[in-house]
Amino acid sequence: MAFACCQCITPVLLLFVIGFGILPCHSVNITVRNSADKICIYADMMINFTVQYQTITNKTRNATLQVPDDVITNGSFCGNESSMPLLKISFGKSYEHYWSISFTNTTSSYKGHELTFAYNISDKDTFPDAKEEGIKVVLQNDTMDYVPLNEIYRCNSVDVIYVSEVFQIFWNVHLQAFVDNGTISTKEFVCKADISSTTAAPTTAAHTTTPAANTTTPAANTTTPAANATTVPVTTTAPTSSPPVKPDTGNYNVTGKGGDICLLATVGLQLSYSSSTNKTDTRILNINPNLTQASGSCNESGRAVLTLTDGGKFVEFTFAINNSSNKFFLKEVKVNVTDPDPFSGGNDSLNYWQASVGSSYMCNKEQRIVVTENITLSTFSLQVQPFSVTKGNFSKAQECSMDDDSMLIPIIVGAALAGLILIVVIAYIIGRRRSYVGYQTL
Repeated sequence: MAFACCQCITPVLLLFVIGFGILPCHSVNITVRNSADKICIYADMMINFTVQYQTITNKTRNATLQVPDDVITNGSFCGNESSMPLLKISFGKSYEHYWSISFTNTTSSYKGHELTFAYNISDKDTFPDAKEEGIKVVLQNDTMDYVPLNEIYRCNSVDVIYVSEVFQIFWNVHLQAFVDNGTISTKEFVCKADISSTTAAPTTAAHTTTPAANTTTPAANTTTPAANATTVPVTTTAPTSSPPVKPDTGNYNVTGKGGDICLLATVGLQLSYSSSTNKTDTRILNINPNLTQASGSCNESGRAVLTLTDGGKFVEFTFAINNSSNKFFLKEVKVNVTDPDPFSGGNDSLNYWQASVGSSYMCNKEQRIVVTENITLSTFSLQVQPFSVTKGNFSKAQECSMDDDSMLIPIIVGAALAGLILIVVIAYIIGRRRSYVGYQTL
């Protein structure tokens, strides 16, 4: 997680947040206590959710779930030798929606392990005319840095995690797990996003906390988080009207339920988008792989998803399988940009990057994917395998036509021979004409 107080949010990003209906600016202050009534988990943060869902008329709508300050924390757990600590907050009229984060630790540090967000799409007040019903659950590996034990994690940068049609928006986060002897630390561990915004070296700073009334002494519940997408530390360069340099190549992967890598991708990615039809405001930006968060999902029904995000910019690739040809292909691309200018778009009827299942697709040269008339993706040094990954390695690659040089040499040789023959024929005709003129003079 990475997260800014209302005063710290840029006007453009605040406009985006308001556009989704996320108006409140109050924090959720929570403590979880053990059987000795000592604090073991502390959290003070701002959090909201926006869910994209289909209506009964097959239209897409956005529903915003605003987290109030009167949440309940039933199910939270301090952890023991066999179970991870868990912070769980439930909210809604009947507390039918919940968000949780589990924690893991080493001998000297701790971090968030998995985020879970569950929402009841049968709630007609929140999801009017929803096509689906029941509880939907979104799982996401947390991207929180490892934090030294006995220090509080602080992230004032806005972080927007987008996965499975859900925006999870966090900011102004102060969080500490494995609290020592019930005393919340005054030392802050600052997240990378905050450090990069100030170009300062990693430091710890003083922090003062006042635990609020949202306190629980949980029973000995145990929670076993499910495995999901792996994440790697994305950011993008500032959009510019002139094309930036060629993007760096990043290596990304997604992990399946069994813990094995199920999707591999290596690519340098450049995004070009415009909000106007005449494209006078076209912006071009590169994905920076050094800070990119990769997430996604794989399933056996022939669908795989790779999402790349920097907290304010998202590119999501969905792959499918053509059962008749047993080939996979890129079926859908979604783009969401919140900063500097809110923008979103996508296309779910694409047909790029075809290769046989069990192999990978490769295209080293620049390849442009026209997503919509206003969105273009340029890829460089691409290799992707969304299905049947073995031992975390790419299978034999099927190259794109632009990379295939096997016919180039024969074509060049054939062209040269044709040119030589043409020269000989022309010289022969000219020679015959000169000989004919000579005979006529005699």
